[in-house]
Amino acid sequence: MARVNKKEVKKVEKPKVVKNPSGIKEESEKGELFFKIVLLIMAVALVSVVLYFVVDALIGKDNNAAQKRYETNNYVLLDDVKKVSNRENFENLTHEGLKQTLDSYEFVYIFFYSESNPTTWQEAAASVADNLFDLESVEEKESKGFKYYVLSPEHAMFFVDIDVEANTGWQDVIETGIGQAARNEVPALLEVVNGEDLNWFGPFYAADKNVSAETKLTELLNSFN
Repeated sequence: MARVNKKEVKKVEKPKVVKNPSGIKEESEKGELFFKIVLLIMAVALVSVVLYFVVDALIGKDNNAAQKRYETNNYVLLDDVKKVSNRENFENLTHEGLKQTLDSYEFVYIFFYSESNPTTWQEAAASVADNLFDLESVEEKESKGFKYYVLSPEHAMFFVDIDVEANTGWQDVIETGIGQAARNEVPALLEVVNGEDLNWFGPFYAADKNVSAETKLTELLNSFN
């Protein structure tokens, strides 16, 4: 019987694939991830900076618009002053504080001045008004949900900013006849006594005219001492 020679078949071993033997791919992935994180942080920071300046600009604009020398609700518009000057029914007034005080306070003052362009005489008069609103007797009042400030239980004071567009033509409401304001310029002061008698005080004193707004306000301030 013939011998059958069997060839030995050697098992060919496949070469083992060493994954990322040098760590290059892993380092590359880490670097790419780090780069993406850096870009994301930069993007967030950029958006935050832009938002900050946008919000700051908007808030700053609002603050500038509302930034007044006196309490905002103590400002009145020329239309209401015209109604007072024409001795209309106080119920026609739109300003709740002015309406309330004219009905029940002995003395109500309305001070005309420029918020942005003060005159030579204005600062002295406005300084006295500042002192009036620093008095201990100053009190917050409320009428139909509208809050405003008064000087005392008998004295109230409001303001007209002539720079406001709605107050255009403010000169025409100021009386400059005998015994009234020397000139229709700021600072000007209207005194309403018992809701009836009207007296105007201008920037300075002149013959046959009332004293200046500064002098009248100073007299008022001294009356509290």
